Amino acid sequence: MLLRVKLMKFELSISINCSPEATFIFFRDKDQHKQKENSPVLVLERVTGLPVSVGTRYREVVQMLPFYKSEIFSTITRYEPYEYLEEEFSSKGMQGHLAYQYFDYGGSTKLIQRESIYFSFPINLLYPIIRQVLHRKLSERLKEIKIILEQKI
Repeated sequence: MLLRVKLMKFELSISINCSPEATFIFFRDKDQHKQKENSPVLVLERVTGLPVSVGTRYREVVQMLPFYKSEIFSTITRYEPYEYLEEEFSSKGMQGHLAYQYFDYGGSTKLIQRESIYFSFPINLLYPIIRQVLHRKLSERLKEIKIILEQKI
């Protein structure tokens, strides 16, 4: 069991000129997309079969620091096509919850991302820096996804 030492919460939103269905499918099929060059994500694979639904599991290997790789395991906990997609995730030293909510605005999508991360090690001194870096990375990733989805139209 993970000792919950420090919590970080994020809520971000973005408008995407793409249908909620296409946006949802993009996130649902996250293991099917090629990672951009220099992505911290080295491996992202589904470890359970199709179809994607509650209980689907993923394995991800990320490299956030030059000499440190981390393995993250996630499981879909809420699956409501075109409206909600949520998962729990864990790695050595952290666990969290990630939720996407999709709103239809005349064929476009307002996407809200909520994320909570619990760290099991003391990060008090580094908390503001880690939080700022994570917030920036999450925002950049949503902007990249917006561009990818809007180019497909």
